[in-house]
Amino acid sequence: MPRAGGFVSASIGLLSVFALSACSEAPSDPLRLGINPWPGYGALFLAANKGFFAEEGLDIELVELSSLSDVRRAFERGQVDGMASSLVEVLESARHSDRKPVIALITDYSNGADVVLAREGVGDIASLKGQRIGLEAGTLNQFILARALAKGGLALDDVQIVNMPQLAMAEAVSRQEVDAVVSYPPISTDIARGGLVSEIFSSKDIPGEVADVVSFEREIAAEHSADIDAFVRAWGRAVSFSNENPQEAHEIIGHYIGMSGSEMAEAYEGIEVISDDRQPEFLRANGPLAASVANMTAILWPDEDPATAVTTAAFFRSSLEPNWTGAE
Repeated sequence: MPRAGGFVSASIGLLSVFALSACSEAPSDPLRLGINPWPGYGALFLAANKGFFAEEGLDIELVELSSLSDVRRAFERGQVDGMASSLVEVLESARHSDRKPVIALITDYSNGADVVLAREGVGDIASLKGQRIGLEAGTLNQFILARALAKGGLALDDVQIVNMPQLAMAEAVSRQEVDAVVSYPPISTDIARGGLVSEIFSSKDIPGEVADVVSFEREIAAEHSADIDAFVRAWGRAVSFSNENPQEAHEIIGHYIGMSGSEMAEAYEGIEVISDDRQPEFLRANGPLAASVANMTAILWPDEDPATAVTTAAFFRSSLEPNWTGAE
């Protein structure tokens, strides 16, 4: 779920400042979290901007990347310690890399923000048969398309998939190189503004299925339990601040995402942000997130056992800490 307006590969070092003396040891490296512009991650940018991470004693670096696939690659190459992503990237990394992600936080559910946008003449899902669909392969885009096609009685084999990064989709639409694209804010907002496409499906049609999370590499998560606690607390403070000061929060987050405050407010109408106090509810062993993992596995990897995927692919923090509040 970018999850990219104006983003470059950079990091925002807004977090901890170490006071070093001549006799002090060098500080440990900060935790590095790969993140791309998606409104559902907005509270992370807000926590950095407002100093909530630093106030919780956490040294963390948000490494800004342009897409979900870039975030996943950075995680798998060991360039970052964790990633903000959809569940699809977590499952893909668990299957195809030596690094094993542990889900530490659920950020949001997309209940309308992820969309399929189609050109004039393609008025419904059934009309996509045989058409060219632009999407970012190996990411949440593929799941969204699969679910959309199923609603129209079609399968992935019934369309022509054109693999492309999110940043290339607007031009592909304008050049008529594709008949539809799978996207999300801020890219989908820019594409729709061009007036060449209209929405024919969104995650609102599959409520509760599209979750975004923050995960860390398994060994790092085990070694930094206190840091993860601090991370979740800072997230909770940022969510509370956003609820109490929505206009200010939307303006700040929009600066990082590449959207105006009003565009951010509209985007959040299709996103359910999950506060810190609700994390155990979602991360328990047989909770909603486990159900989402099983559902995605059944759709994207039908030859695998969904129950096995929950226990071996998407490790939850409770699997490392049996006494954690989220465990059963």
